[in-house]
This record gives sequence, structure tokens and C-alpha cells, in this order.
Amino acid sequence: MKWPSVGEYLKKKALQFGDRRLITDYGTDVAYSYKEFDTLTDRLASGFRKLGIEPGDRIAFLYPNHTDLLLGYFAAIKAGATSVPINPAYTPREIMHILNDSGSKILISTDQSENNLKVVEKEDPAVSTIMVRIDNQRLQDRINSPADPAGIEETFESSADDLAMIFYTSGTTGKPKGVMISHRNITFTASNMAQSYGLSAADVTIACLPLNHIFGNASPFWGSLASGGSVVVMERFKTEWVFDAIRKYRATWFPGVPTMFNYLLSDFDKHPRDVSSLEMGLSGGASLSLEHLKEFEGKFGSSILEVYGLTESTGLVTANPVYGVRKAGSIGICASGVAVRLVDADWRDVPIGEVGELVFKGPNGTKGFWELPEETEKRIRDGWISTGDLAYQDSEGYFYIAGRKNELIISGGYNIYPREIEEVLYRHPNIREAAVIGVSDLSLGEVPKAFVALKAGEKTQVDDLRKFCQENLAMYKVPKVFVLMNELPKNMSGKILKKELI
Repeated sequence: MKWPSVGEYLKKKALQFGDRRLITDYGTDVAYSYKEFDTLTDRLASGFRKLGIEPGDRIAFLYPNHTDLLLGYFAAIKAGATSVPINPAYTPREIMHILNDSGSKILISTDQSENNLKVVEKEDPAVSTIMVRIDNQRLQDRINSPADPAGIEETFESSADDLAMIFYTSGTTGKPKGVMISHRNITFTASNMAQSYGLSAADVTIACLPLNHIFGNASPFWGSLASGGSVVVMERFKTEWVFDAIRKYRATWFPGVPTMFNYLLSDFDKHPRDVSSLEMGLSGGASLSLEHLKEFEGKFGSSILEVYGLTESTGLVTANPVYGVRKAGSIGICASGVAVRLVDADWRDVPIGEVGELVFKGPNGTKGFWELPEETEKRIRDGWISTGDLAYQDSEGYFYIAGRKNELIISGGYNIYPREIEEVLYRHPNIREAAVIGVSDLSLGEVPKAFVALKAGEKTQVDDLRKFCQENLAMYKVPKVFVLMNELPKNMSGKILKKELI
């Protein structure tokens, strides 16, 4: 099968759905139809080309959730460039790592990141920064000057295998690594999600998941784009906003992480709202407890579809079937066109019912990791991609996550690797040893907890450690608890024994 490029796919959808509304900016009600989104991204792509962007260049986006961000992503891809999302919660240190690693030529940002940008521009002046004030200035006003509007030129003809986006995820080495997403990954996944979730042109969803993550792009936006549906883009998750959007826009489905569903449930108990339009919740990113799943379905009168995916899979590997048997607690069955195996340490298949590492293969699979050939070779074998997640399968083909192979902490839907936090702690002049683990949290699922041993004769307060971390890490990565110890437990070889830390 010949897979279309992202630009070709969007034009096909613009012809198919024309004046149907594609995206709406919550709060301002600025909206774009399929046709308008296609035309405007063509114009923005021309603007990028006139700014000196050439095919293969990278354009980074340090941008809060907004309709302009989606326009920017697609315009950059149409220009033949690669979109590089950056979490706006990141510190200058984290931002500079992604800019330097990706070799981004332009950084698109807003005045919300002004203080961080001052540091970045001082430390890394090679990157050209374009700042947009989203309250009173649109991205197209900044890229295409009203005095000299960029005309619509022919967009770059990309192939399905060309690079479209690089999503950075934290790695076990402590530094985020770039997951390469191709045009094929996006166009395949968009259609696959629409099919797997049973979406139609009548559906309306809410995008409040971070658009710098694969989940926030793939499920609400790409899935809707494929089906002719509509997306309400929200700057961030806030229960009152979500309830208001469900009522105002008659939202039919809501994708989120378990923490979001828990907050919605808690708020709904205090103040019931009109959620009569909602037909489905889509839960991913972590396991949703059976108790909360049943409670949500009962009170909201809508089903919850549990799915599984990761950045390397462009967001989808397995899903509970919309029109078949849904098994609570299961991540479902293989998505269409995707193959899944459970393997042991030697990549040999394990029997039904036994736990193994989940590996997958399909058109949704990443091309690899940006400029990390050894990591790519380690994680991808003959097209099969290692996930690092342990799972088992029942006799009917349904998969269940059993645990994580590595030390990944999932806090409120965010992936946190202890090694990155530990490296920051080790930069503190008074710290001798540091170890970080994940501990249970009723609201966020898990939170990081740090154990620290100070250098002899040094005195440092917990508040000082917390402040140091806040200056070097996004807030969700900052340990919620710090424990000062005389010495961390170790084995005979000197390796810190994290299993003894609680």
C-alpha cells in the first residue's frame, strides 16, 4: 500500500469534509474548518520557506496548547521540515538540550516562556527565536507579515518515509531522547485510531492533554482529523473548563490519563453537571483502577475505553474493541495492522498467561531514535520494537500490563525517569549520593521520592534541595518527598539498592 504524506492526507480530508469545523480554541472560540486549516497551513509553510527553512530542517515549538500550535506543526511538515515539540514546563537546561540535540533552526514560542527564553538566547544564540503573543497575535500574523503576506506556494512533496516530527522522551541515560515519527506513522495512526475508537464526523472531543506529547496529538487531533470530527483545544486540563466544554460544545468523547478521570469524578460528586452528550472516555498513559472505571461509567453514563500506546508506537498498540467485548483492567487487543508479541530476555515468545516484555511491529512503529544508532539497534529488531513494559495475554487475546521493566515513574500521565533527577541532584555541591524511586500517590498515581546522603560536614535543608530541583527540572519532575540519610544502602559491588528504599 502507498501511504500518503501528511500534506497529501490533509488535502484529502479537506476535500472530504470541507467546511466542517476541525478545531476550536476554547475560551476565544476562534475556529477553523478542514478547508481553512489546509489553506492556512499552506500559507504558513510558504512563510517558513521564506524564512529560510529548507527540507530536512527542524523547527522547534515551545508553546502551550493552542490551535496555533497544531497549525504550526502541520505547516512545518508541509514545508518539508520536522516539527520538534518542547514541553513549555521545561527549564532552560532542558530546553537547550532539545534545541542542541535536534539542531533546530527556528524556535517558535510565546511570551509565556519569556523568562526562560532570555536564558536560552543568551546561552544558545544560534537558534532564531520567533515569539508570538497568543492573546492578541496569531501565528500567521507573525510568520506571514500583514504588510507583505506570503503567497501560497507549492508545498514540499514529502514521501511516506520522510521524518515529520521528533518527540523527546526521558531516557534511562537521564537525558531526553528524540523519537522519530514519519509521515507514514502519522497517516496510518490517524486512520487506525478513528477505526479503533469508532469515531465519526459527528464526534466532538477535547484536547487538554499536552500537545507536546504523542498522546495529546494522536488521539484527540489525528483521530478526529481522520474521521471528520471536531476538536476543542484547551490550554490545560481544568475540571471546570472540561465540564463547560462538554456542555457548550456537546463533546462526545474525552481522552485523558487516569488522574484526569479521577479529578472529574471528584468534582462531579461535589457539583453534578450536564454530561449527557458524553459517550466515551478514552483512558491511556497509565492503568485506571477498576473502581474508578466502574464509578465513572455509572455516574457519567458513558463507557471508558482503555488503550495502550507509547511515543515509539505513534500512540497506539492495543485497544479494547468499541464494538466487541471490553475487559476492564485490560489494555485490549492488537490494533488493526499492528502485531504484538510477549517475549523473554532473548526475544523468544512466552506462553499464554505468562509475563513477558511487550514488543510490537507495524506501520505505526518509529523509525528509531534521533542520532542514537546504538539505542535504535538495541530497541528495534527486524522491525519489532521493544517497549520495556511487561504484560501477559489471556486465552482470548487480551493483554494486561503487569509492570515496568525499567524504573519509569508515571505521574499524572507524565513519564519521569529517576536517572535525570539523580543527575540534577548530583550537581548540588553538598550531595554525595542520591537515588530516586516512584512511590504511590492517590491523585497522581506515582510521584518521585528522593533519598540523599550529604558530603561529610555539609548541612543542607530539604527546602534548599527542593528549590535546587525546581531551578533545573520541570515541576512535575521535582521530588515530592526528600529523605536525608547518612548513607544509602548498597550491595557488595557498591551499587545502590533501590529496592531497600521505601
